[in-house]
Amino acid sequence: MNLEKPDLSVIPDKPGVYLYKDSKNRIVYVGKALSLRKRITSYFDSSHKSVKTHHMLQSARNLDYIITANEVEALLLEANLIKTEKPKYNILLKDSKGYPYIKITKEIFPRVMFTRDTSDDNAEYFGPFVDANNLRGILKSILKVFPLRSCSNSRFKQGKTCINYQIKRCKGPCAGLINDREYHKLVCEIKDFFRGNISKLEETLDAEMKRYAASLMFEEAAETRDRLNALGKLFTNQKVVLPVEKHIDSFVFGKHKEIDFVTMSFIRNGKLIGLSTKIIDNQKQDDDCLTFIAQFYSVVRQFPEEIFISPVLEKEKSTLLESAISKLSGKRISIRQKGFKQLVALAENNGVSHVEKYLQNRDTGIQMMDRLSRVLFLKKPPETVQCVDISHLSGDMTIGASVYWKKDIGFVKKYYRKYNIRNVDNDDVKAIYQVMSRKAENIIDGSEQNSDLYIIDGGKGQLNAAVKAFEEKGLSANLCSISKGRSKNDEKFKQAESIEEIHLPGRKNPVKLKRNDKALLFAANIRDEAHRFVISALRQKALKGYRKSPLLQIEGLGEKRLKALLTEFPDIYSRDDITAESIKNHCSIPADVCRRIVEFVKEYRKQN
Repeated sequence: MNLEKPDLSVIPDKPGVYLYKDSKNRIVYVGKALSLRKRITSYFDSSHKSVKTHHMLQSARNLDYIITANEVEALLLEANLIKTEKPKYNILLKDSKGYPYIKITKEIFPRVMFTRDTSDDNAEYFGPFVDANNLRGILKSILKVFPLRSCSNSRFKQGKTCINYQIKRCKGPCAGLINDREYHKLVCEIKDFFRGNISKLEETLDAEMKRYAASLMFEEAAETRDRLNALGKLFTNQKVVLPVEKHIDSFVFGKHKEIDFVTMSFIRNGKLIGLSTKIIDNQKQDDDCLTFIAQFYSVVRQFPEEIFISPVLEKEKSTLLESAISKLSGKRISIRQKGFKQLVALAENNGVSHVEKYLQNRDTGIQMMDRLSRVLFLKKPPETVQCVDISHLSGDMTIGASVYWKKDIGFVKKYYRKYNIRNVDNDDVKAIYQVMSRKAENIIDGSEQNSDLYIIDGGKGQLNAAVKAFEEKGLSANLCSISKGRSKNDEKFKQAESIEEIHLPGRKNPVKLKRNDKALLFAANIRDEAHRFVISALRQKALKGYRKSPLLQIEGLGEKRLKALLTEFPDIYSRDDITAESIKNHCSIPADVCRRIVEFVKEYRKQN
């Protein structure tokens, strides 16, 4: 243990939160305790310590603590500190903020939209859902049944109908084509839908259809009938899992093949609207389930009527969690721990399936790293890998970017980096040198993560530039690059030699592998992710300054068409495969203008 044993007599026998910190004063672990003195003492006695605790104590250099009024406040403070500081040895609720919701605003003419941010108090939220793509599809269908507006307020104030009105996905409140009373009927109906009051909503629509028909308003009756039919189709995929008409969130913790997991189920009026399993890293401890749930609600801040937990907690822990969540929500949230055997079985089955898939992917990852280390002549398989890519639109708009991959986790987006490159005249070799020089400086000063391996997107020139940049900064690293060679006729065969080539420092000829080689598959995958990320960064930069683009010189290409062009092809200057036909198909630009764009880009490349 590298942490000196503190004077335990001065640590208060009171509730609070304790913080272990590393040599750079970064919090590596946060814990809560009813008695700070007793809990901290347990770290320094002779009792058996878990692997997670042992590693944490090895990396810790300092210990601090915060006294709270009671254990409830300690639990909430612990959850908040984990959320903000993301300590290395705590169970982190990854991507919890990413849960998608349906948002309905509180305006004269409310909007309905997809969102991941639930911080707006002037709105009502429905969810959380798990599959974002599925929810977008649901929202698209919902707007056919309940045609509420989804436009921005600035667009609404123009007082003109848009395409959504033309395709009958909005009633045109911006142009006064529906009054607020009729509009609010739609709002109430969509809220009934998401609250699960489907039978009530179907009765309302059926009565409305008959009323229209009795009044000889056949067009309105037909529209209501179509909405009623569409509503039935929309809800066919939702499964009834509980015989209760309540909003319940379920957390089922389990273990399979020594892997801890938690399956979260979101039930609204007895119907399952989402189910998600998370792998729990760092060996789950007794109180981790309390921290996990408190952390979840401190992030999403949308609360059900009940929380169901399995397996059963001790009464003291259940009372503590109930008090903490109730305080966080501002209303009483009850904790339930008995019954719901069908839901527990469903959650456990999903948990086991998720763990099996996780282990399969982990084994594949291990095989890839073993093969990669042999191909690159590394001493041991890398645990962290970065890939660097360059893209540009023109001489004054070059972007560098890097993505970060970690063993057992995959891509870690918080360690992705973007670099604005200047004065390189569209020279990718110079651009790589500049990116790697800046990356080396950042690694030295601690603002960027170091890695076991760096993969450069490019050929021998780009690799040599990266090696030179690191050597000049005094950094030693494993580097390689990946590029595309010449295509071969037998490329269609899986065992054929790939056109991808891997370049190594000090080696004249590139390494050529079979298309299905695990090392090549990994290198190509991380290279593709780097390319996606750099193109996304380039698109943002291109759209920011698109009004200054030389492409506006092209006859027939105005700002609106240019924006569509750069959204689809932000790297248009550096791509040889773009044709007039592909521009026409993706951007809906007239064929003659597309031909002029291609000709302009070719000429621009020659001059620059």
